[in-house]
Amino acid sequence: MAASARVSAQSCAPDPASPNLDDLALQACDDADNLNDVMRAYAALRKLVDTSALNDSEELTPSRTELSALLGVLNDALTARIDTVNGATSAVREALRQNVGSTQ
Repeated sequence: MAASARVSAQSCAPDPASPNLDDLALQACDDADNLNDVMRAYAALRKLVDTSALNDSEELTPSRTELSALLGVLNDALTARIDTVNGATSAVREALRQNVGSTQ
């Protein structure tokens, strides 16, 4: 769910050269959906670690929606870090290719 929201947010991101109200409104809606996922993820995590209501199993049990949001947020964070590593690796590979090409 969060991943699809992230993809849709990227696909409808406003062009910085000419932002229009429709694009800005779509981006605001996508951002609000992402914030709702983060809020659900936080609620799930809070329920997993909260010790103040140990006798109330209803209070301590995260819902499937909250757990799904938590996993989605974690997945997005992991994907962003993997993308960063892939980008850095590609840059190093390209620099090595240019270096090898210039010495031949």
